[in-house]
Amino acid sequence: MIETAVREDFKELLNFENRVFKIRFENKVEKVYRYAENSGLHGVFREDGRIAGGICILPGKLIMGDEKLVTAGIGSVAVSKNLRGRGIMNELMNYAEKKSLEYGADVGFLSGYRFRYQRFGYVPAGIKCVFEVTDHLIAHTEVGEKLCFLPVKSEKEAEEAFELYSSQKVRFERERERFASILRTWHSEAYLVEDRDGNACGYLIYKGDENAVSELVLEDSKMARNVLVSFAREKRLKNLFVWCCDFQRSLLKELLLFGEHYRTEASVSLKIFNFKSFIEKMLALKARLGAVQSGSLVLRIGEETLKITVEGSVVTVLETQEPPSLSFSQTEAVVALTRPESAATDNALFNAWTPLCPFSIFSVDTV
Repeated sequence: MIETAVREDFKELLNFENRVFKIRFENKVEKVYRYAENSGLHGVFREDGRIAGGICILPGKLIMGDEKLVTAGIGSVAVSKNLRGRGIMNELMNYAEKKSLEYGADVGFLSGYRFRYQRFGYVPAGIKCVFEVTDHLIAHTEVGEKLCFLPVKSEKEAEEAFELYSSQKVRFERERERFASILRTWHSEAYLVEDRDGNACGYLIYKGDENAVSELVLEDSKMARNVLVSFAREKRLKNLFVWCCDFQRSLLKELLLFGEHYRTEASVSLKIFNFKSFIEKMLALKARLGAVQSGSLVLRIGEETLKITVEGSVVTVLETQEPPSLSFSQTEAVVALTRPESAATDNALFNAWTPLCPFSIFSVDTV
């Protein structure tokens, strides 16, 4: 029996999670574990009255202009070592799905290993682009205006970074009052970028354990090379990796001009709860970012059959009884819709539409 944790469980829950994972969650994921009121985000299993299993379900939203894709981030999945093999993890994951659906989530995502979570419907999906700023580029690039990198610690710096973040048309919903703690999630350090006049012109998040700028937000993406090279020099980094989402089109364009060893990776493991909503919103976003071929296509996904119609930038997805052009299981559909290497069907229209955006979640928005 999985129960929803209450505020009085907070200290015991935190100690349990820290003990199982051998880390300090209050430092690694402080956006959740510094606040006792977040206890209710967790499901817990008790043995002899003590917490012996836990899971976190963090509701969120991916904002895409006027549309919002409702998400559920799954994390901190833990079972006491001496109780494993009794099906407790199954109960925790079933609880997480139930809570996710109560939140109205279109999708659930997590960062765990595929072999643990694919049986629950979560598969590697979405795309993040990874570029390398090489030692040669760092040593020989002529930088322009001198920049200053200030750790985001004060309220003023956090507010300036939040305003820059909020100006993006596609972004994950983040609480203003916890923005600074969100930027510190998972070995991350945030730096406000200031020009020579002391004006904030961007911010970056440096993930030290992976030597990566996991998020880069700039008023002018043409500054990317100067910002990255200047930051690498200031921190005396031999090289530097930069992560970018496909929907960051202007930044992606700049990184393609100088980044080396370009590759793509799955951003998270994903389960789609509402295929109608996911396809409609993500395909509409892709249509707004660039031309998408008009037409209609019928997909069968599991037991559900959907008719997708694109007319210019207008996308509609409706349930139908028409015979499908393509059929997928639910997990096959997640991969086919969100991974570019999966667009290898014999249907030209489906191949033209996918991957959807592709879907991506920033590292600091995971749990």
